[in-house]
Amino acid sequence: MTNKEKFLQLVSEEDTKTLAEVKKRIKNRAMLRESQQIALKVLLKLDDLGWSQKDLAKEMGVSPQQITKIVSGKENLTIETQIKLQNILDIPVLASYYEKKAEKLEELILTFEKKVERIAAQAFEYSNNYQETKVLKLERTDYSQEYYQPIAV
Repeated sequence: MTNKEKFLQLVSEEDTKTLAEVKKRIKNRAMLRESQQIALKVLLKLDDLGWSQKDLAKEMGVSPQQITKIVSGKENLTIETQIKLQNILDIPVLASYYEKKAEKLEELILTFEKKVERIAAQAFEYSNNYQETKVLKLERTDYSQEYYQPIAV
């Protein structure tokens, strides 16, 4: 296509759907960026676990080719695939990952609080028992004797 043809196409009255194509490209770029971030997380986690892509494919019940598409960062992942990745690899993909982590954290906090309450109750009981125990002093009652007789104070 010559420059003249390109120019005439630009100034023509014909609807070229350029705006729609640009919006679509921008939308795809955002999804591609997300897919690339997920791919990076997957690759790093596989490295941490010492897994191959075939191991992940087996765990997910998909073909190794599907995993290759995922880790290339060019695949538009379905929600189902994202959830599988999240659950199998324990990596954040969806907001629900953080919700689950928050729930686990709340459970840990409650468990910790219960332990602290139990320890505090035990310490209080120990303190009360200690105060109730009579402290005995030895006092010499007869200077001629070589022993002390305990008396309560």
